[in-house]
Amino acid sequence: MKKLHKVLFIAILALTQACSDDDNEGTNPASGMTEVASVAIPDSDFKVVMYIEEARSLEVGYNHFSLGLYSADGEWMSNSHLSITPMMEMFEMDMMHSAPFEATVHDASMDMLQSFATVFVMPSTAGDWTLNVSVMEMDSEFEGTVSLPVTVTAPELTRLKSVTSNEKSYFISMLNTQDFKVGSNDLELTVHMRESMMSWPAVEDLTIEIEPEMPAMGHGSPNNVNPVHDALGHYKGTVNFTMTGEWLINVTIKDGDTVLAEEAFEVEL
Repeated sequence: MKKLHKVLFIAILALTQACSDDDNEGTNPASGMTEVASVAIPDSDFKVVMYIEEARSLEVGYNHFSLGLYSADGEWMSNSHLSITPMMEMFEMDMMHSAPFEATVHDASMDMLQSFATVFVMPSTAGDWTLNVSVMEMDSEFEGTVSLPVTVTAPELTRLKSVTSNEKSYFISMLNTQDFKVGSNDLELTVHMRESMMSWPAVEDLTIEIEPEMPAMGHGSPNNVNPVHDALGHYKGTVNFTMTGEWLINVTIKDGDTVLAEEAFEVEL
């Protein structure tokens, strides 16, 4: 009986130690995401790493991504704060410009990376995109800046439309078109205006109407809901597709009674 008790004690001790070791491994905040870019911060032991959802890439249009601050040996520095400014240096032109971008409020007490979004308005074939990142690491009181080069590709089906109305330039993005399926789908658009090369504010007081169309079959679809403004230039509604194939989502954007844009986004199911 004593031998049995001894064996049980050793087994329980080993299991407890294993669980303790697992707990001490910490959380991997980038689990399930794909690293797409990283850069070491000059004169420091830190680097900034960019992650996106698995099996996706940065494309012209609205892109959601996460940034994390890490030590040179790969330890995540959770008690940090990052901010960004996207910039493009255009080829064959002595000009630089920014783009619309968003940043969520970051809670350093939570095991998660900082979340950002940028509407890239052209592909990297037209110029060099970088994210200018400002860094604060609270524990070491480190502050620094670094430019993170990123590559932006043109998607097979356009997700961004740009129009000029009353001498103002508007940029309309359609989100998550690759997730559309037959049936009812959440529809989300963003609208931004270019005030200057460095200022691209969200436009929050527009009226948007949608009309799905299947040109090959000569019909539309019922039960659609026009997008209305939610926050930060995001407009949310519902689009319904009744069958697989190639669709157009016709979008009309109005400022009061003035039509600013009439565009069509292609969707393939």
